[in-house]
Amino acid sequence: GTVTVSNAVAITGSTAEVTAALVTAGTLVEVTDATVTLNDTPTISELNDIAAKTTGVVTATLAANSLANLGSLNTASTDEITITVNDNAGDTLTAVNLSTLGGKTAGIVTVSNAVVITGDHDQVTAALVTDATKVVASTALVTINDANGVAVAATELSAIGGATAGTVTVSNAVAITGDHD
Repeated sequence: GTVTVSNAVAITGSTAEVTAALVTAGTLVEVTDATVTLNDTPTISELNDIAAKTTGVVTATLAANSLANLGSLNTASTDEITITVNDNAGDTLTAVNLSTLGGKTAGIVTVSNAVVITGDHDQVTAALVTDATKVVASTALVTINDANGVAVAATELSAIGGATAGTVTVSNAVAITGDHD
């Protein structure tokens, strides 16, 4: 028969235990709003399977992985997933892909190496500054590639520069706006 839990419950355990409780046919319990805490390191696929079974907050830590592989993560922005992006120093990553990953969790997304982040100033702001989508990339190099003449506020450039110890380069002749004070 089917076991259905009608109240929100907290489920804590290993990936194998939680998978058996929420995902595996024959052993799963029907519960749509459980909070889940994984006490080991699931694969991206395992975490996606578990997160798909509940609207409750899922808490987990993924093993370090490349941004390309982490792109398949399908968790909610309220889930507390700790993520490390481990692309090699010097690899080019788009700001759009980083902010998309940052938006898939309320947890911390850290870029562990001095990668090169590219995008226009709005895309880079989303990746490095905006609370709901930012990642921590303290050693990243940044290339802002807005077209010539695009207005960019000095405060935006300052916020981007404050998010990394790496060099921030504006590759075209943008129009920097703002007060000198």
